[in-house]
Amino acid sequence: MVVHADVAPAVVEVFNQLFEARYPIEEMRVVALPELTLAPTGDGNNTTGFVRRRARGQARFSAHARGLAIDVNPFHNPFHRAGLVLPELASAYRDRNIMRPGMITEGDIVVRAFSSIGWAWGGRWTMPLDPMHFSATGD
Repeated sequence: MVVHADVAPAVVEVFNQLFEARYPIEEMRVVALPELTLAPTGDGNNTTGFVRRRARGQARFSAHARGLAIDVNPFHNPFHRAGLVLPELASAYRDRNIMRPGMITEGDIVVRAFSSIGWAWGGRWTMPLDPMHFSATGD
C-alpha cells in the first residue's frame, strides 16, 4: 500500500491491529493506471491508499491523490449517494443489518483502529455515505 510518508507509521499500526484481529482484507495492491478509466461496475475488492484521481463528482483531487486516504474492502463497503452505488454490483452490501465478513460498521475494529490515529470515517457522512473510506484530512 502506498500512503504519504507522514502518515505511514500510523497506517502500519492500523493494519497491524486489523491483522491481529484477523479482520479479512480480500485484496491489497497498488491501482494500475488502466484501472482508473474503467467503469465502476465490477466486483473488485481492492483495499488501497494512493490513487491519483479527482474526488468523486468534483474538480479537486481527492485525499487519495495526496496519499492521505484509504479505501478498505470497497465491494463490501460501497459508496452510495442518491441511488448511485459504487461499485454497482455491490448494492446488496448497502444493507448494514446483514453483517458479512469484510463489512465495516460503527464501533468495529476498523473504525476504532483508524479513529485511534485521528482519521475520519466516510461511514459517518450523511451524503454521500462512503463506508469504505478513511481519511487523515476528513474528506
